[in-house]
Amino acid sequence: MKRAIAMADNCIDVYYKLGRYYLTGNSIDFALNYKDMGGDVTEMTILGNDVFAMALKEQLKEREIPLRVLKYSDCPTAMATMDIVSGDKKHLHFQGNAMEEIELGKEDLEFVKKFDIVYAERWTKIGRYIKELKQPGQIWVYDFSKRLELKTNDEIIPYLNYAFFSYDKDDDYIRTFMKQTRKKGAKVVVSMLGEQGSLAYDGEQFYKLDAEKVEVINTVGAGDSYIAAFMYGVSMGENIMECMERGKKRATEIIQQFNPYK
Repeated sequence: MKRAIAMADNCIDVYYKLGRYYLTGNSIDFALNYKDMGGDVTEMTILGNDVFAMALKEQLKEREIPLRVLKYSDCPTAMATMDIVSGDKKHLHFQGNAMEEIELGKEDLEFVKKFDIVYAERWTKIGRYIKELKQPGQIWVYDFSKRLELKTNDEIIPYLNYAFFSYDKDDDYIRTFMKQTRKKGAKVVVSMLGEQGSLAYDGEQFYKLDAEKVEVINTVGAGDSYIAAFMYGVSMGENIMECMERGKKRATEIIQQFNPYK
């Protein structure tokens, strides 16, 4: 089984109106979903100076997910004030963020080199390291979310095996964008389209998979769980459509519950 590492963000989503919260973050949701499916995954992140950081350590320990702490920051865990409108997440406010201090030292970089699959997102600021860090045969996956047109994307894309983006429909714009991203170097480009399903492109053809119509409780974690399931399929040697089916199944399950992982 391929060994994966997820880095680097973590935060807490708080729903004051509902009196509920959960520990989350793109890399956390990826790791928890990947592990739940049977994958071998390690989390690498910064921890803040509050009880939420302690709670995250305990949650990962309970799930038997190894944790490498880059740094213990004197800043609080980032907190997003959230609301739900017709099942769709709404970010109302964001405060505190230990992730702003992220830095990978020499030992951290050597640690990442040992893994078969590397998952990253924007808080890793991986553009500083990726050219020297990526190893032959290593599979790199990056979640760009809705940040399709950032200039800094181009310093990362040439080294990616799987580039994931979030968009809202299958149209000429996204297909052209995916082709351009593939030409820049990403081996497989995947767009998660919400209610319209998902779309993948490997340089030869597009693969389209419609979403399943279900009652939506909360959309938080839909993309993270899709990527986790997709990459678990990759680790098992499955083809693109099989990986997309895995992603669809997992994301469909997640949006029918409140938390972004099981």
